[in-house]
Amino acid sequence: MKKPVGAVSKGLPTNPILALRANELLAKGQQLESQGKIAEAARISAELVQVAPNLAEAHQLMGSLAMRTGAADIAAMSLERALALKPRSADLHVALAQALLALKQPQRAADLLNKGRTIHPNDPGIFRELGQAQLDLGQSEAALKSFARATKLRPTDLYASHMVAALSEAGAPDRAYVAELFDSYADTFDAHLTGKLEYRVPEALTKMLADHDMTSGPTLDVGCGTGLMGAALPETFRPIDGVDIAPRMVAKAAERSIYRTLRTGDAAAVIAADPDLSGPYGLIAATDVFIYVGEITDLLAQLTERLAPRGVIAFSVETHDGDGIAIRSSGRFAHSRTYILDLAARFSLELVAEQPQPIRLEREVPIPGQLYLLQRR
Repeated sequence: MKKPVGAVSKGLPTNPILALRANELLAKGQQLESQGKIAEAARISAELVQVAPNLAEAHQLMGSLAMRTGAADIAAMSLERALALKPRSADLHVALAQALLALKQPQRAADLLNKGRTIHPNDPGIFRELGQAQLDLGQSEAALKSFARATKLRPTDLYASHMVAALSEAGAPDRAYVAELFDSYADTFDAHLTGKLEYRVPEALTKMLADHDMTSGPTLDVGCGTGLMGAALPETFRPIDGVDIAPRMVAKAAERSIYRTLRTGDAAAVIAADPDLSGPYGLIAATDVFIYVGEITDLLAQLTERLAPRGVIAFSVETHDGDGIAIRSSGRFAHSRTYILDLAARFSLELVAEQPQPIRLEREVPIPGQLYLLQRR
């Protein structure tokens, strides 16, 4: 039913001039946010909250902007105020839960989302976020049920499908999710990863190789992405071949003109079938690849077969203190040290070096990781 002309929306000031100003500020702030002009949008949102302190959308905008700048504490306060003003909003339940998860408060997020799902039993976003909270709480079986519900409600949600696959069978990713994730990221990947997320793995691995007098190729760059690892390696490691699951990332790597051969597809399948990637290689690099693969036994077997005598596999993993492989709410896998060393022994690979290395920042917090150099005996 259409509102009668002159009707005031809930939360807007009763003064028609202030109500008009609030609507203008809200529209402008949302536009600036969509354009990525966060600082300008933040100034608008601060004025909007002053003009319309009882408008849920005003506090929601402020919370959304705070999340984009990494200020999860401010975001949570703003979104709590918004939800108090609009308690039946599914979007606000999800947004506040995201802020609570960023603050490492998964129990509060889960409690909030459980309330939200009683109001919105068919909202896929609530179940998706609930799965993340449950996984952070170590409740993998409950998380699987939540992600499965999210997938049923929204079959196009590749992240939820990926989490169902990973939780149903340890170390089994949804490859469509991984490909889409990186393809959607291709144009801004280098600047965002090396800038805001402070990604330094290629440089750290290259230094490890130099410190241990390992300087010869040819090189196979597994999960080459846009070519950051290839670009970090000195000339002595060329020629370099690369393979990646995301076509747009491979296209970006080709623009660097440093790769002899580039292939697109699942690394294990492509390497097994393509004679141009048969080696032997003096170096096989896999930066931030295994964290999207999970169970790496088959892939590591193929890579080992393609190593030259005394050839080296250099790679990074996210770490966890338990055994085997763990799936994180980020959608990435973490590998224990015992898992890596057991595989190294299985494939007659000698541990030459290892060192801790933050993989990247996530919500302004470093993600713990480990770098390894394994050499064929």
